[in-house]
Amino acid sequence: AQVLGALEALRKMQMKADVTEAMLKDLTPQHAEKSAKEVGCLAQQPAVDSLRARGAALAAEAARLSEAAEQAAPQAKIAEKAERTLRKLQQKFEELEAKRGRLEGELRGEQASAEASSGATQGSSRAEAEARQRNQALTQRVKELEAQLAKIQGPQHAGADAAKNRQQDEAIAAAEREHLALQQQLEERGRAVAKAREADAGIAAQLAKLQAANGRLGPRLRLLQAASAKLRDGQGQATAEARAAKQAFAEDMGRAIEAARRLGEEAGAMQANYSAAMDDRKKLHNQILDLKGNIRVFVRVRPMNAKEKPTEPTGEATVSFRDDTNIGLFDAQHSRRKWFEFDQVFDPNSSQASVFEEAKPLATSTLDGYNVCIFAYGQTGSGKTHTMTGTEKDPGLNTNVLRELFHIRDERKNEYDISISIAITEIYNETVRDLLCPTAKKLDVKINQDGSTGVPGLTELKVDTVGDVMKCIKEASKNRATTSTDMNEQSSRSHSIVTVRTQSTLRGGDTYIGKVHLIDLAGSENTNKSGVTGQSMKEAQNINKSLSALGDVIQSLVAKNPHTPYRNSKLTMMLKDSLGGDSKTLMIVCASPAQTNVTETSSSLNFASRARNVELGKAKRNAVAN
Repeated sequence: AQVLGALEALRKMQMKADVTEAMLKDLTPQHAEKSAKEVGCLAQQPAVDSLRARGAALAAEAARLSEAAEQAAPQAKIAEKAERTLRKLQQKFEELEAKRGRLEGELRGEQASAEASSGATQGSSRAEAEARQRNQALTQRVKELEAQLAKIQGPQHAGADAAKNRQQDEAIAAAEREHLALQQQLEERGRAVAKAREADAGIAAQLAKLQAANGRLGPRLRLLQAASAKLRDGQGQATAEARAAKQAFAEDMGRAIEAARRLGEEAGAMQANYSAAMDDRKKLHNQILDLKGNIRVFVRVRPMNAKEKPTEPTGEATVSFRDDTNIGLFDAQHSRRKWFEFDQVFDPNSSQASVFEEAKPLATSTLDGYNVCIFAYGQTGSGKTHTMTGTEKDPGLNTNVLRELFHIRDERKNEYDISISIAITEIYNETVRDLLCPTAKKLDVKINQDGSTGVPGLTELKVDTVGDVMKCIKEASKNRATTSTDMNEQSSRSHSIVTVRTQSTLRGGDTYIGKVHLIDLAGSENTNKSGVTGQSMKEAQNINKSLSALGDVIQSLVAKNPHTPYRNSKLTMMLKDSLGGDSKTLMIVCASPAQTNVTETSSSLNFASRARNVELGKAKRNAVAN
């Protein structure tokens, strides 16, 4: 048994040495690096050095064991012979064991039969006894064989072999421990490799899925690529067509722009020609009017107020403008529009400055020695006072005319000595009142020997600046009679007359005496609409009477009757030298744009049309020789 144990130990040691040597070969730096790459990460340098040191120790131990194996070679030969003998005995022993197993199986079967049948108990006992005897005989035979093996080995080597066997067992145990440690490390690396392989397997599976999806997407991708190619071709063709169209469009636009430029130039030239023609026409017209002495007529339409807007019917506008000389009035009751032509018309958006700009050449003739009359006519609330007086921030013709007179005076100061005076009156209920110095003294209009009119006893103040004029106008406005009616919150109840006299003496020459009447007539009034009673009713009746007298005078002048009824009203007496003499006269008709006032507006425009036909004769210059 000791020989067999020794042989088995030697064989195990040889196998372990071979395994150790193989492990050492596998644990070379190149192999370790390769294994590290398989698991996806390199081992740290300290761990590699430790493994290398252990591998060197195992190599030394393997060398020592190899030397011990060479020394035990003779004994190994004897042991090999004994091993062969033992193998034969072992084979026989295994055959006997197999027989014994069969016998034991049979014994168990017999015992089972004995339990089933009491009659077979004695036979089973005999079989069992025979099996025990055979087992004892085999045991005895094994002992004899072991004794023979002990004799063959000899007693002289038993102690030394036992010691060597112990040393070898210890070395083998140490090697096994090292092997176990290395095996554990390898197992850990194996697990890491397994995890890496599992991850690789997962990635491979995903890759396979992606490849399958790619395979499925392949035909679609090819279709899309084909469609994309078609689109690129179409895009290229469309781009080329777009470029061609762009080029053609640019050429067309260039031609159109050039044509538009030429048209613009032609339109500009035509506009310039038209403006020049209109200026020439206006100059010729004014020259004709100067020669004939016609009353010039302007029409100004005020903006619609908040009270009129809600009641204004939708649809066609009550007042419309064809150009700057033609105005149309629509009568909704009769569904018709009538057109009128005047010297100038102003829409609701016109400014005070634009009105004065048209009147300035006529008004400034005063400094040249002419008599001038500018008066505003229209129904109550039509904007007459605003046009003539205005406000401090937006002054009317009264202030603008006087400002222009001062401006011309300053321009001529090196050649002329010019003095300017102002008087402001009103005709209230057929009574002449001095607004600069109110008094109970009765004033009246007189006709002078030269045919001009005047008011004896009227206050006349010399003014040197625009500030003086504004002060006089402000004082007169406070004294003027006004009241509130349904048609106008501040209705003028009188005719206001601002008279400016100028005397221009040319140094070393003649003296030119001029006069300008700036008249704000009281508005014609429909008493049923204005809702006035009592004193206001009397005022309205006198206003309408004086305006009616003015209408009679205009009608007589148009008809060129030998007698003109100036004495029918204080107003017509005041205007005698302006309407029937050698003065330049401008009538500004103010009108409402509302359909509710269409009757009054129509009456005012018809009156203005008649007045425009009055021929006063060529105006004369008032000069006094020095």
